[in-house]
Amino acid sequence: MRNFLFFLSVFVMLISPPAFAQQDDFNVWRTSFYQQALRDGISEATIRKAMPYITYNGRVIELDQKQPESTQTYAQYLAATVTAGRVSRARQEFQNNYENLIAIERVYNVPAEIIIALWAKESDFGRIQGNFNILSSLGTLAYDGRRKSLFESELLAALRFMEQENIDPKEMLGSWAGAMGQCQFIPTSVLKYAVDGNADGQIDLRNSLPDVFASIANYLSKNGWEYGVGVAQEVNLPANFNPIMAQQKLEKPVTEWHALGVVRPTGADLYLSGAPATLLQPDGEGSQAYLAYSNYRVLMRWNRSTYFALAIAKLADQINPKFKAPRK
Repeated sequence: MRNFLFFLSVFVMLISPPAFAQQDDFNVWRTSFYQQALRDGISEATIRKAMPYITYNGRVIELDQKQPESTQTYAQYLAATVTAGRVSRARQEFQNNYENLIAIERVYNVPAEIIIALWAKESDFGRIQGNFNILSSLGTLAYDGRRKSLFESELLAALRFMEQENIDPKEMLGSWAGAMGQCQFIPTSVLKYAVDGNADGQIDLRNSLPDVFASIANYLSKNGWEYGVGVAQEVNLPANFNPIMAQQKLEKPVTEWHALGVVRPTGADLYLSGAPATLLQPDGEGSQAYLAYSNYRVLMRWNRSTYFALAIAKLADQINPKFKAPRK
């Protein structure tokens, strides 16, 4: 029995060093980060409160390394995003929050339908916000090293927000990648764009809809949203159209696109004739074409996905028109 225990202990020692070494390395990184946070102006009291939560989480690394590559077409993505159930819920939430949304629209000049659409897509109307402690998630991703500076910056921003709003570190919850609240802002975006929408002296993106809605609107407004311009419109192309014209970097006035034979599906003239627009075909030559306006680029700053931006616009368009706010 003694020999068995001896060999068992040797075996454990042989297989354990990598785990111990990893933890030791993480602790070295943590000590270094502690000093970096102090240099960055975070109070020592805040850092000390946070440090027990800045722990290594192997599950975060698994999720980061195993993100599935999408093979969806735009039509499939749209069908999964703009579902009948989501549209119905969006219309109901629009009614439920109408007065608040209209007040926010008037302050930020961002359509209430777009606010609801982003809220619906990002967290399923607040239902899915993530239950990872983001101090742990961001610390793990910063230590992992592939995007060290990015995630260290996000962790510093999370600490600053925690300090600013006097948040208990155990309440710093979000996605495995560090996104927070019902609008799923990363911490640097929280610091830059989150606002106190109900004037209660606290920014609460997890529980306060006025804060969530106003923060979404503030993000879009500060990134250049143009009221009344829209995002994109479906168009038909002439048979001899040169596919090289459909590229993100090429902008032309709508009048020039019309002169090239681009029309609405009904054959009618295009909207916003003087506006600059980009021609998009989300799935390449032969797929449905769109003319995208300046607000499309604003949505691309939120999420750099053509599918995402066009689907948000489509979802917003599905809200019952009789509940839309009066336009200027």
